[in-house]
Amino acid sequence: MSAVAQVAATLIRGWREGRQQPLPTMELANEAQAYAVQHQVADALGWFADGPPAAWKLGGAPGGLISAAGVPAMAIHPCGWQVPPGDAFGFGIEGELIVRLLRDLDQHTDLAMARAAVDVWMPGIELCGTRWLQGAQAAPLLRLADQQLNRALVLGAPQTLGEMPDWSRQQAVLRVDGKPEFVGVGSHPFGEPLSSLPWLARHAAALGNPLRAGDLVACGSWTGIYWASARMQVEVEFAGIGRVVLSTCF
Repeated sequence: MSAVAQVAATLIRGWREGRQQPLPTMELANEAQAYAVQHQVADALGWFADGPPAAWKLGGAPGGLISAAGVPAMAIHPCGWQVPPGDAFGFGIEGELIVRLLRDLDQHTDLAMARAAVDVWMPGIELCGTRWLQGAQAAPLLRLADQQLNRALVLGAPQTLGEMPDWSRQQAVLRVDGKPEFVGVGSHPFGEPLSSLPWLARHAAALGNPLRAGDLVACGSWTGIYWASARMQVEVEFAGIGRVVLSTCF
């Protein structure tokens, strides 16, 4: 059995059984293999049986791996969503800005084209969790294979921004039960939240599923990852843009 087949089979078993799985004995060699695992898992679970992904998560930081994962429609929720019991192995919280595209984007997309393609902005929460038992020890490629730890996206109210904010001054606050746990200014790792969107356009086109008008893209974490406990209300607020809330299960 190849490394791709072993990792994919382990993750598929984890999803179907609703249990975390031990790390595989074989290592993935590169990003292409990690994305091949994503594809096999999604295909086995029927996540995109009705069409290609209409939502994406982006991750990464300067000097590191830029990563992406398609997000199934069943994993997209409105503000106020409560995580159902047994629906997540952990409550990793990331505050993100999520955009909806106004037009298609292809492999020739540059940053100016990406900016012009944005229809609306939404404050968002990405719920993260791992299917690996030893998630803290999982290699970056195993985390990428595991949908880059994506579990859900929670969307706040859409906003049309007439002029782009000065992102270096953009405040992001993460509150847990009303208490600030993170307050940052200009805290997106790339500074410009759309900076990786041209890369995603090339990545999606290479997969044969180019970005389309109406697609959602979570553009990377402004807050880092905060591991919440059960029975908590989590709020993320972007000054001048809006807020979004979720509750972890009881």
